[in-house]
This record gives sequence, C-alpha cells and structure tokens, in this order.
Amino acid sequence: MRKLWTCAGTGLLAGGLLAGTASADTAQPARTDAIILRGSASTEAMEPVRTDALAELDAVIENGIEQEVFPGAVLVVGKPGEILWAQPYGHKTYDEDADPVTLDSLFDMASVSKVAATASMAWRLLGEGVIALDDPVSDYIPNFDSGGKDGVTVKDLLTHVSGLKSYENRNVVEQQRREDETPAQALIRHYAELEASYEPRTDYVYSCLNFQTLARVNEIAAGRQMEGYLHEHIFGPLGMNDSVFNLSEDQKNRTMPTLRLDDGSLLVAEIHDPLANYHGVGEHCPGNAGLFSTGPDMARFCEMVLNEGRATDGTQLIDPEIIRLSATDQTPEAVSNRRGLGWVMYSSFPWATEKNQEDGHRVIGHTGYTGTLIWIDQHSQTYFTLLTNRVYPDDSRPDGITIAGVRRQVAEAVLRAQPEYADIFAERDAEEAAEAEEPAGK
Repeated sequence: MRKLWTCAGTGLLAGGLLAGTASADTAQPARTDAIILRGSASTEAMEPVRTDALAELDAVIENGIEQEVFPGAVLVVGKPGEILWAQPYGHKTYDEDADPVTLDSLFDMASVSKVAATASMAWRLLGEGVIALDDPVSDYIPNFDSGGKDGVTVKDLLTHVSGLKSYENRNVVEQQRREDETPAQALIRHYAELEASYEPRTDYVYSCLNFQTLARVNEIAAGRQMEGYLHEHIFGPLGMNDSVFNLSEDQKNRTMPTLRLDDGSLLVAEIHDPLANYHGVGEHCPGNAGLFSTGPDMARFCEMVLNEGRATDGTQLIDPEIIRLSATDQTPEAVSNRRGLGWVMYSSFPWATEKNQEDGHRVIGHTGYTGTLIWIDQHSQTYFTLLTNRVYPDDSRPDGITIAGVRRQVAEAVLRAQPEYADIFAERDAEEAAEAEEPAGK
C-alpha cells in the first residue's frame, strides 16, 4: 500500500478523548429539496456562475489539470450575498472513463477541518462563555499538566504554541493502547502524557496534536460529539448539509478519491490523514482533519465569517466579537509566526497586499494537505474556496507547477479583480513594464 501522508514537517490533525465524556450524537439532518438560485451562497444548491473580471481563472485551473497537479477541482469566489464564480473542473481521476467533477462533489478537507470545524466550534463556545481562552487544558483533559505542559491553555492550542510536537506515529500509540481504550481515547491519553517538545509560548510548531486535543476539549465542554454540535448550531443553520465526518451513501458516491492503492482500489470517502484515520469518527471527532465538504458549503462558511458570525437570515451563530478576535494576531510577542484563533494570517503578495496589514482588513485562511484552501479578504469582503484532490494518485509530484503555484495564481487573480486594489495592480504592472523595457545587461 502506498504510504499515507504524515504531518511531520507540514503539520495537521485533531482530538481523541477519555471514555464516557461525550455522547455519540452523530445524526445528520436530511437533505432538503434543492432550491436552485443563481448567485447566492445561502441556497440549497448552487449553479455554475462566471463573471468577466475573473475569466483568467479557467486557464489557471485547467493548466493545473493538464500538468497533472490534480485531476479535478471546484472553485467558488464570492462576496456576502453574491457569487462571482462557481465552476467545477476535470474528473475524479485521470482515467478516461472517470466521472466528471460537479459543484456538489465532496472533498477530503484535511487541515481545513481545523478552522471550519474545530475552531468554529471553539469560537461559539467562547462566545457563550462555556470555555475561555485562558482555560488550562488540564481542566478538561486529565494529566495534561504533566511534562512541562501545566500552563498550556485553549488559546495555546488554537495558535500552535502549546509545546506539543507536530505529529505522532499512529503505531506508537497503538502499541501503548490499553485493552479498554478506543484509538481515540488512547490518542488523547498519549498527548496528555507527552513531554513538551519546547517551552510553551516560546516557539511556534504547527501541530495536528493541538487540534485533536482542542476537539476533545470542545466535546467535553459541550457535552456532546463535535459533528452533532456543528450541525445543530453552525452547519445546519448555514445549509452546510454536505459538511460531514460521517458520510451518507449518496455523499460517498459524490466524494473525490485521494489515493490509488497498490491493489488498484481507491481511497475514497475515508480520511486521508493517518492520525485522523486512526482516531476514527464515532463517539468523538478528530479535529485536525476528517471533515468532508463541498465548494458551495465552504462558500457558506466563508460568507458567515465575513458577516461576523451571522447566517444569511440574520441569525447570530457565533459572537461577532469572537469572529473579529479570531482574525487578529493572537500569538505571543516572542513568536515570529503570526496566527489568529485557528486562522493563518496572510500578509505577503500574492495572498495579500499593503492594504491588508491592519485589523479589520486582514486576509485570513487555511490550507489542507489534500489540496484544499479557503481564503477570506476582510478589506474587499471577498472570499474564495479552491478544493482539489491533488494527492491523487499518490503524494509524488512531477516537475513543474505545484498546488502552491496554482493557489498563488488564483489568489492574485481574485485580488486583481477587486476594485479596491486597482491602484496597487496598476503600480505593479507599470513597474514590471518598466523593468521589461530596460536594456539587457544594464
């Protein structure tokens, strides 16, 4: 079998728990009849949409497919109340008879799960006062205060400064698992007993262990399993019915594969991340990965963030102050990497511009190893979600364009199309034209 991706060196993952602390609340709402309305992220189904200002996006994604960066993709660009671009591309695999990608194709979201699921549940709990940023993790996870982790807080998990290492070998945990433990329970006990890999709040290490632990804190504090909570309080009200940890048969049939295994079969509708896969989805949800979703659903999530926690009908799902706080720098001064409460904070071109350097005007987002991305620009009130299965058929990549290159091209195209940045791009274009006219060798 081909090796599934491991997080060491890139980081991603989520939580396990101790027995009997949360209910197995996994029931999903039934899908309602689709109401197809062009140009709104609030509808039950989304039609393909194009706008002339974003026309170059087709060439960017189609080149990615031609270069075999990924076999298929979905790209949605929008603003609150308006879809600017919504297109599926390619096929589920590179096979000639492969099914085409559709707007309602589901993707393994990988680490986008961290912000779309685990962090968003934490934001709601923070707004309700159920948890606090300065709560010690040991208040929720027994023995977590051992090994130099006694002062680690909920905020430290959200910002990746907890002292936990980036990843763990599932085989190490399995060898130590007790007979009365599930893998999910064994993982959290193992994390609680680990020695800190660095002094908390003195460094930044992107860690899957942080978000598996945070997912368990969420579940213990709320008294229920994360998926059920999200569908009642966030995903359900937003119409995100295709954002799930446990897939229905219909959803499995619409899911993009991530690997072709050595026996020729496909890894599809199963979690790609090794630790999240080992954790499983039952009584507890892994918080670093494991969410499956669609482009339209991620558009609904991004729109909620730009609307400061409100659904399109005006219902306040998450405290607006927490949403604003989540998009501000929350890392200690001694740490150079800037993070919000779960968010990556982009500051350099082409992800962001000089107009995105102050609170309230930031560009925030998150990537996933499988080829997923959500990107939100507060200044122009624009978002995009680019979902691909770039790990198919395995994690190797030929020479040439990469998923990082495709993402950068999409980000630049979306920024360029916004009138708020017309002056910046006019200046950049003029400088490039002047440089091109300089005599060779000058």
